[in-house]
Amino acid sequence: MKKYRCTICGYIYDEAVEKVKFADLPADWKCPLCGAPKEMFEEIIEEEKEEETKDNLTNVVNSEEEEDLRLLSNYEISLICSNLAKGCEKQYLEEEEHLFKELASYYESKEDSNNGTFNDVLDKVNNDLNELSSAMDIASSVGDRGAKRVITWALKTSNIIKYIIENYQKNGINYLKNTKIWVCDICGFVYIGNEVPSVCPICKVPSLKILEVK
Repeated sequence: MKKYRCTICGYIYDEAVEKVKFADLPADWKCPLCGAPKEMFEEIIEEEKEEETKDNLTNVVNSEEEEDLRLLSNYEISLICSNLAKGCEKQYLEEEEHLFKELASYYESKEDSNNGTFNDVLDKVNNDLNELSSAMDIASSVGDRGAKRVITWALKTSNIIKYIIENYQKNGINYLKNTKIWVCDICGFVYIGNEVPSVCPICKVPSLKILEVK
């Protein structure tokens, strides 16, 4: 029997306890704690010592092939950009926040074109993930626990943003239809779902600090 760890919140799926193999779970199964999709789980290698295990999130969500953004209204594109800008603001990603705001303003004023792309933003997020991974190596080498905690938060929230953008590109507005968007006011964790989590799976603050994006 194997165990799998959610790379966002750390939830452990134990096949021995659940009595169902992870591979047999439905494709739309989600983490019961943070709502992360099945593909964001990684197998736990028992031989590894826990203190030597580091979060490696740079390649968690990799599309097998690039897909064009489905045709959306300019208002819909502007709205998602505005919401993502707020998520970036919470985690102090100034460049990404600025770029999302520019995209939101552009599509808000646009009349006819629906041909938008988030590839430039994804490049920025991937670059941040690579730099954060390097920073984690440095913090680990000097034993700076405080820095490691902050970097871990940034890695996880940046990876969530990456997943949301890519999933939105694949599914269009249907991805956000009839659901809500929540952002942790402390660490920037972004959650898609109707009910707010009781606690933030990343920084552990109570739900009153997880705000709905209107």
